[in-house]
Amino acid sequence: MKYWFLLLFPSLLSSISAYAVKEVTLRGYIGVEGGESFSYNITFTDSMGSLKGYSVTYIEEPKETRSAISGSLDRTSRTLSFRELNIMYNHGFHSNNTMCLIDVTLKYMPNTTSTGYILKGTYKSADASATYCGMGTVTFINDDVIKTLFENAAPADTVAVAKKQPATPKRPAGIRVEPAYPSRPQPAPQPVVRTAEEITTGVEKIYDWHSDTAIVDVWDGGTIDGDRITILYNGKKILNNYQITASKMQLHLPISPTGVDVLTIVANNEGSEPPNTANLLLTDGSQVYNIIAYNDVGHEAVIKIKRAR
Repeated sequence: MKYWFLLLFPSLLSSISAYAVKEVTLRGYIGVEGGESFSYNITFTDSMGSLKGYSVTYIEEPKETRSAISGSLDRTSRTLSFRELNIMYNHGFHSNNTMCLIDVTLKYMPNTTSTGYILKGTYKSADASATYCGMGTVTFINDDVIKTLFENAAPADTVAVAKKQPATPKRPAGIRVEPAYPSRPQPAPQPVVRTAEEITTGVEKIYDWHSDTAIVDVWDGGTIDGDRITILYNGKKILNNYQITASKMQLHLPISPTGVDVLTIVANNEGSEPPNTANLLLTDGSQVYNIIAYNDVGHEAVIKIKRAR
């Protein structure tokens, strides 16, 4: 199983009536925390400011990931907002980040590196189980299509959007992204979750712990490909040859008042998409550590927990 994002077709914007459905392709790239950058396009229909379509990452067929999107276009504020709803398919796309679904608002602005205009914004993302993944940027650069979206629209279309399509309400800070339908109620604020850290054989993590218990959630945050793991806590098996799925398995582990507790994740196989990869959330009160453990079969990743004084 592995990893995070979505397609490139020739640019098209139909110059048709104000109330007709228009199909558009925006070309650009997506930047991911950690420094990775991938080609990223969206293709959508624009019906009076309401957008429906799909996004594509890593434009090199057949290695690409396509996701369904929905959003809105506000010509008054010169913004385009959309969110990825679900992954439609993943054709061998790989990155160093968990495959996630993004939620972004892009601003129409001058291109500071050349002439013309771009659409650019910062996104937040969550995996298929609605667990926070991280942030990054999306930039679309095909100036001719972008200018047509915001500057050459028929007047009637602009009026209809202003009167009938209210601006998308801003999500309060701290609310996690929900890769679901926009009409769902917003969840309550969640504990602060750090950007995912990777561990493997020879790369371990040690955390100072403040509470009496470590709550550990284990699941598969990417493609469900049959990965099996064994988890040991201080040398004792607490999960044996367990097949991880999109559903989280939650463990409650007592923390020793002194010394160091050791959590070991062993790769029993590599599933259909090597290597073996498991997502973990370790919760210490209001602090949550986001971890990806990956290994070849028979190898192990180690997490050490030290009670803070």
